[in-house]
Order: sequence, then C-alpha cells, then structure tokens
Amino acid sequence: MISIVIPAHNRPAYLLEAVNSIAEQNYHNFEVVVIDDGSTPAIEKAPLQAILGEQLKLIRQNEALGIPKTKNAGIKAASGEVILLLDDDDLLSPEALLTISTSFTKQPELDCIFMGVEPFGPYATNPKKNRETAINKIFSRLNPEESNGLYHFSSELFYELLHSVPIDFQRPAARRGAWNIVGGFDENAQYSESTWAIRAATMCTVALTKKPLNLWRIHDSNFGWPEGKNPHQIKTGHMDIAITTANQLLTDTLKQRQNMNTRIKALKHQRAELLFAKAYYLRDKDWVEGLKTLSAAFFIKPQPVHLKLAVKYLIAPQMTTKTDRKNTLPWSGEQ
Repeated sequence: MISIVIPAHNRPAYLLEAVNSIAEQNYHNFEVVVIDDGSTPAIEKAPLQAILGEQLKLIRQNEALGIPKTKNAGIKAASGEVILLLDDDDLLSPEALLTISTSFTKQPELDCIFMGVEPFGPYATNPKKNRETAINKIFSRLNPEESNGLYHFSSELFYELLHSVPIDFQRPAARRGAWNIVGGFDENAQYSESTWAIRAATMCTVALTKKPLNLWRIHDSNFGWPEGKNPHQIKTGHMDIAITTANQLLTDTLKQRQNMNTRIKALKHQRAELLFAKAYYLRDKDWVEGLKTLSAAFFIKPQPVHLKLAVKYLIAPQMTTKTDRKNTLPWSGEQ
C-alpha cells in the first residue's frame, strides 16, 4: 500500500483539488494522511471523506507547527510500505501511484523514487524555465541511465545536489525502510526538502521518473517560487543547504565510525573468548591444535587465564609421548 501524506494549512479549496487528484488515480491501494497544521477554521472531515471514504486519515494539530514538523507527523502516522508527500496545493498526475508501485515492484533495489515535476498555474513561466535549466545541468554532467521509465543516477548525484536541488528532487516517494535510514525532515532547516534529498542521495539507491507525476501549482501564496528574492539570496540559500547537510553527514559519519570501531572491538573480544573455550576443550584431546588456538586467543586479547591454561598445557600429562610432542611443537625447527 502507498501512503500519501498531505500537510495542510488554510487552503481548503486547493486541498479538495489535491484529494480529487488522488481519487482519480488508476491505482487504488492507497491511504491519504491529511495533517491539519492548525488551520483556522479546522479542516472539515466530511468533504474529504465523501471523496476518499475509509482511505482517509485526518489528524489535527491544534497549533501551526510548520511544514517539516507536519510532514514528519504524517510520515509517522502513515501505515503504507511506500510513503510519498503531496503539498495541499499540488496535484498528482492520474498515473502517478501506478507508476510508483510498478517501479518499486520491478526494481526492488530502489529505495527512493523522486517524482518528476510539471509546474502549472498563472505564475509558472519562470519556475518552468529554472526547473528545466537545473535538471538539464544535472543530466549533462551525470548522463543517467534510463530504463522502465526511470532515470538512474550514480553516487555522483550527491555532489551535484550539494550545488543545487531541483524541485523534482524535493518530491520523494520512498520505501518505509528508506525513511527509517534517512530520517524525517530537518525541523530546524528552512529548506528541509532539499536537505532530505541530499541525505537520500548518499544513503539510498534513488531514481527519477521520466514523466512528471507531481503537478506543482505556482501561485501567489506558496513558496514554490521565491518571489521578492534576488539571485544572490537564492544562491545563499543553496549554500546554506549544503553547509547544513555537510555538517549533518559529517556528524553521522563520525558516529557511524565510532559505532563501527566499538562493534569491531566487541567482535574481536568475542572471538578471543571462543578461541579460548576451544583451546580449553582441546587440552586433553589435541595438544598441538589446542596450543595453536590458545596462542590465537592470546594475540587478540591477552588475559591471565590464557597464561594459566598455557602452563597446564605444558605441565599436564599429554596423550602424546615426549618425543612426539617435540616433533610437533610449532616452534620446533625439526621436520
């Protein structure tokens, strides 16, 4: 099942359009999780349920907490194996859910599918041009492979997104496992979607749909186009995204390295204990193999019990004769 999470705030007419675009899908194994982020008045359930029936979950936040926190609340409430986000003023193309489901089924190695975007609305001209320029720049540098209606990228995508995150890479549909690995949206970041995309590019196997599945409405009351911001401010914003993401990834890498070193140390100690147990068992059964095993345990993690067992090996009666023992000592030069 696919969960569609819609963070909503004070745009009831647009929200109904978004919900209708889901109801018109040619794939029907889905749920819709609408998170009312402190709308005034509160979002009414009846009009949405009339469209979606039992496939609707409506959750109310009594105060506006902002987009990242609202999206994270929706992801937490979702029960599908695949979770995607849809802004309350955007739409899904009719084949969006079927394309996503089919792509994940045919390509189980994929963790995240970014949905191609088509801007629309009275203010869409400039966003269309800027989106095409940004996408073409990434395509010309990375030359992604195309198969089954998807563009597949190498690990170099991470470095490209550090410079700029086109809108297409801010519209993820990801398996639940990918959300667990990458985490939710940074609730303190101004550009949380871009930060998430950069993290996903370095932690997951990702692809981009060839067809636009997300219809991005550009109007005078959304953040789809940074109206009033000059190119310098926009560029600075991208730099902030890169800096924030680099800091997060560096912190995560250091934590992973520390955790890995701790695990390696624990595994070495466990191996030493197992080798010692084997050496103890072999003491009166296979003197040579037992002493070799004890030596291996000692070199991994020397302990007093190793020396005590070594003394027992050397002074206790053995099943082999002294002559045989001399000829089989590991440090003997005789053949």
